[in-house]
Amino acid sequence: MPTGPLKIIGYRDIMTGFSKKGGVLVRLYYPAANQSKSIEEQHLIWPNWLPHENYSRGYGDVADIRWEPLFRFIQRLNGDIFIPAIPNAKPLREKGGKPYPVIVFSHGLGGCRTAYSSICLELASHGFIVAAVEHRDNTACLSFYAKQVRYSMRESNPNFFSETDGLMVDEPDFGDEIDDPNYIPPKALAAVSSVPHIAMEWVRFRNIPITKTGRKIYNFRNQQIHHRVRECSRALDLLEALQAGYELNNLLDPLFNISEFEGLIDLEKAIIMGHSMGGATALMSAGTELRFKVAVCLDAWMYPIKDECFDLVTQPILFINTENFIEMEANLNKMKELMTTTDNPIGSESSVAEDYRKAQSIRGAVHFNQCDIPFVFHWLTKLFIGQYGQRSKRNRFTAMDLSSYLALSFISKHLDIIIDEDVETYLSEQKKKFKPTFKK
Repeated sequence: MPTGPLKIIGYRDIMTGFSKKGGVLVRLYYPAANQSKSIEEQHLIWPNWLPHENYSRGYGDVADIRWEPLFRFIQRLNGDIFIPAIPNAKPLREKGGKPYPVIVFSHGLGGCRTAYSSICLELASHGFIVAAVEHRDNTACLSFYAKQVRYSMRESNPNFFSETDGLMVDEPDFGDEIDDPNYIPPKALAAVSSVPHIAMEWVRFRNIPITKTGRKIYNFRNQQIHHRVRECSRALDLLEALQAGYELNNLLDPLFNISEFEGLIDLEKAIIMGHSMGGATALMSAGTELRFKVAVCLDAWMYPIKDECFDLVTQPILFINTENFIEMEANLNKMKELMTTTDNPIGSESSVAEDYRKAQSIRGAVHFNQCDIPFVFHWLTKLFIGQYGQRSKRNRFTAMDLSSYLALSFISKHLDIIIDEDVETYLSEQKKKFKPTFKK
């Protein structure tokens, strides 16, 4: 449950474009208009944690579960999990019309747009609009994009329910972005011989063990990172359109009223944030997209960007690491490079300059403490998918609160955002118990 002052959180799914190269799929979390009701009172309209029933099969692909009886058992074991958020709620407009700073969040390997709902809800409850991107580069457990097709009218019964409605393997394609190949130009006086139809094309997870290395694997992972960076930039373009009130075609909701978000988004305070492979995506996005003012990396998996140069990254960067993930050599080396080679910002105050590059580790926490897995999966499920051995010594709520609050504290300092006093109070209390440090 969100703990910030704005506890009623709304969400909307937005998808644009008729290809995975030119469009973007995000879930927006934001403070909802009616804050007088209790969030528990509205539990009957909470959405399922899985965006679609096929996503459970996607998580099975991530865990490499091939035996159908085991998959069915785990599916029944976990049951139905719900996200404490209100679907399609109107965003809150505070007195004075003060806009909300925005966070673009990039998920890790095997995640999706709902896999980090805990931290996204928490950030939204402190007055942020969070755009959780669902990447379509074969790193999400499952994703999809809209494909415009045309069915012939020459037959008596056009087949609207073809095999595209089922799960199909979508091979990775990292070519240059081009015009939509499905576009059919209008032909003057042409007889109507077909009818347009929007089909859903599934993008399956491509299971490559993270322990597998080599030049070919690195090149593939690096291409995935660059694809993700373009999607994060397109997510920021989408937020700009929402802020300006431009016409927008939301393929998931044709009745979407774009004016609801007009004037509500502070694009001068845009943050890029991500976990694991999403942390590497956040770093790359900061280097290529100057509209992002701050980068926050949760347990960044540096292998896909180990050969990249970050001399041109000028934004403040925060690394929040868990104890077991910081020990990976590629992560540590790249983090040291970023901590030592970048000068302090010109004209910054000394107190800000000291924290311009900051790395902290949460002792006793493990990699999955920064996503929804500890709150969603039964312990038997974690045993079957091989994660039970990574048991956290830190309470799951404490680890999640520390990840959220450390990020909020860093963002507020560098973007001059006023946050709830409870955040700093909580951090000071936790520092008395154990000191988060950057492990050498």
